[in-house]
Amino acid sequence: MENHIKEIHRFWSWFAKNEKLLAPKLITDNLIDVLDKKILSLGDFSWEIRRGEEKENMLIISPGRNLALLAATKNIIELAPDMTFWEFQYFKPAKDWKFRFSIDNGDVKRMLDASDWEYVLLKFPDGTYDIILKAESLNPLPKDYQEDAVEIVLESSIGEKLRLELIKDIEIVNEIPNEYGGKKTSIKFLKDQIYELERIN
Repeated sequence: MENHIKEIHRFWSWFAKNEKLLAPKLITDNLIDVLDKKILSLGDFSWEIRRGEEKENMLIISPGRNLALLAATKNIIELAPDMTFWEFQYFKPAKDWKFRFSIDNGDVKRMLDASDWEYVLLKFPDGTYDIILKAESLNPLPKDYQEDAVEIVLESSIGEKLRLELIKDIEIVNEIPNEYGGKKTSIKFLKDQIYELERIN
C-alpha cells in the first residue's frame, strides 16, 4: 500500500512538471503514449483530457466502467496537487451536450444522434434502477457497438459515477411496452429525473 502511494505521488510529480505540454492543444502523440503508460502502471484505468469546468483543463482518471475500481481512482485523485490550470476527476462527469456523438464501427466512424431516444426508468427497493430504452439510431449497429453507444450516452448524461452506482440493467427495445407507455420520457430528461429521485442539487 505504501509503495503504491509513492507511485501515485511520483505520477503527480511528473504530471506537474509537464502540465503545460499536457494541455489539450499542445499534447503530442508521444506524450499521450507516455501518459497512458504512467496511468496504466497505477491500475487498469481509463483516462481522458478535456476542457475543465472550473479551470482551463481537466484530467479524468476513470474506473473504465468498472465499479470495483471507483475507490482506487478516487484515491489517486485525492492525492493530486492543487494546480492553477488543471482540475481532476476520478470519474467521467456529466456533460452539457447536444446528444450527438461519434463511435467507431470497424474502420468507419459513425455519427449518432441520441436526441430522439426514449426511456422508462424502473426503480427497485435496493435503490438501483433498470432502464428500458428505445433508440432507433442504434438499429444498424452490432450489439457490442450498441452497448458502447448506450454507455457513452449514459456517462455523458448523468456522469460515470451515477451510472455505475445506480443503473443495473439496460434493455434496448424496438418499442416501449404498452404497460410503460405513459412513463416513457425523452433521454434529454434522464439527468433531471435521476437528480430529482436521488435528491441531488
